[in-house]
Amino acid sequence: MFLKQDKIVEKICEIPVTLGDVSESIFGGVNTKNELLHRLALPEEGGSDSYYLCEGLCRPVFLEPELVYPYVSGAFSEKFAFRPSPYRFMLPYELSDKGKKKEYKVIPPEELKTRFPMAYGRILEFKKGFCRDDSPLKSADYEIRGRKFLDYFNTPKIIATEGYRLQAAYDAAGNHVFENGCGIVLKDPSKYAYVTAALNSSVARLFPSVCRSKMMYSGYTAPVVMKRFPIVFPDNRLTEDLIDTISSYLAFLNREKYVRDYGVPNWLRELVGFYEQISNLLVLDTYFINDLDPGLLNALEENIHPYAGDMDSENSESLLSALYYIKQQILEASSYKKYKFNMELPGILKFSQSSEEF
Repeated sequence: MFLKQDKIVEKICEIPVTLGDVSESIFGGVNTKNELLHRLALPEEGGSDSYYLCEGLCRPVFLEPELVYPYVSGAFSEKFAFRPSPYRFMLPYELSDKGKKKEYKVIPPEELKTRFPMAYGRILEFKKGFCRDDSPLKSADYEIRGRKFLDYFNTPKIIATEGYRLQAAYDAAGNHVFENGCGIVLKDPSKYAYVTAALNSSVARLFPSVCRSKMMYSGYTAPVVMKRFPIVFPDNRLTEDLIDTISSYLAFLNREKYVRDYGVPNWLRELVGFYEQISNLLVLDTYFINDLDPGLLNALEENIHPYAGDMDSENSESLLSALYYIKQQILEASSYKKYKFNMELPGILKFSQSSEEF
């Protein structure tokens, strides 16, 4: 089956439900007056939990770890899981206990000096040494902008970034800080895995063409644009369960890929590619075809199940072996290699025979 790209874009534009419809909020990241004050580099040689490098002061600094959070950079691919970042982000805020609504407030200087003296000293030194400002420290010197970001801080969310293309990862703890891209909090928490898969699928690769057809020329991860991302949910529980489980596989596999500093072995790349193809196939079938080969569906149903152990455990070798075994079982039990989407040809969505090996 062949569909030209303009026909695909036309079909996508006709999808009535958008990401904005199924989201509680879609919002941008933090905005600071001075990025070098808040962003901290991790030392290459490692160190204690409170030891960082200040790029503005050009020297090591110490900070209370309670005020330092993981940082997401759009410069790195963030598909399903977050790549380890060489940076952290200082956020001198805390949860306010006033009222029923969760609200993060900046910690005032006098309280910061008493409770977090290392952070206070570093901010004061930065202000005097980097900004050449000897006036008394005030909250405005280290406040951030991004009200919605703070409203949903420590709330589970998808973080979509735009590196070489649109990509997304699920932040279960909700404590990752990002500047570029957008955060997506869904109305239904059970849909996070599927929406993450959709945002990493070939549909997302066509989203720029959809935006151009609708005369939207802002960045593709701008909240006002991401609200228009078309969403189609599977009409059967099996497909959605399969995508949810494969998303958990891919989160684990990408974490394994990201932490290998000395090169990713081919077998791991092929394993990631295999499960990405399966996820992509199921998402594209949901959006366009809804008619997968029954033999393939049976093979997926029989072999793909939630892992009984801890996906975050240090015993990764056994899980890698299990995922490799599942891959082999699927290949042997189905005609998977004959049925797959190929988005590599410009302008063509192809669903046909393929001899590519995994």
